[in-house]
Amino acid sequence: MSKPKDSTDDGDRRAFITKATVGVSAACSVFPFAAGVPAFLDPVSGNGDNVDEVPWSKVAPLSALPEDGTPTRFGIVRERVTDAWTTLTNVPVGAVYIIKLGEKVKAFNLKCPHLGCAIDHRSDRSDFFCPCHNSSFSLDGSVSDDASPSPRGMDGLETKIEDGFVYVRFQQFRPNLADKVPLT
Repeated sequence: MSKPKDSTDDGDRRAFITKATVGVSAACSVFPFAAGVPAFLDPVSGNGDNVDEVPWSKVAPLSALPEDGTPTRFGIVRERVTDAWTTLTNVPVGAVYIIKLGEKVKAFNLKCPHLGCAIDHRSDRSDFFCPCHNSSFSLDGSVSDDASPSPRGMDGLETKIEDGFVYVRFQQFRPNLADKVPLT
């Protein structure tokens, strides 16, 4: 003969299945939120307002700059870059144009503020020009043509002269914005 079913067994089984289903569903709902956490922790999303955190990069000897104010292009190499668990040395991070004005120097990021293409110096016209979308800039970095698509002038960078060398606080900026917003 068979034993009659105990109704408490069915109730316990249902309660277990219900609790397990709710628990698994709750755990699964956490994953989409957890996937968004890196977006908030990404250093690019920071506002980069603290310029003191931007390191100085040694660019060139002051004597390497022409006395007549002709812009000279230099690569920027960071002596040390640390990213999570990795430390790299002598990492190329960008390029600048440096102009010597008497005893002072000006530096401009080589990237066009429109969409980030490389800007060329046109010595025959004494200006800067972005060949991607025809943005043009005066030697002081300002937009020189009203038809230029660039929303702002070239991105100037902080410079200093120390022990006969030019140093630059090199930063990248968000393209296609009227305001100069640092990426890092």
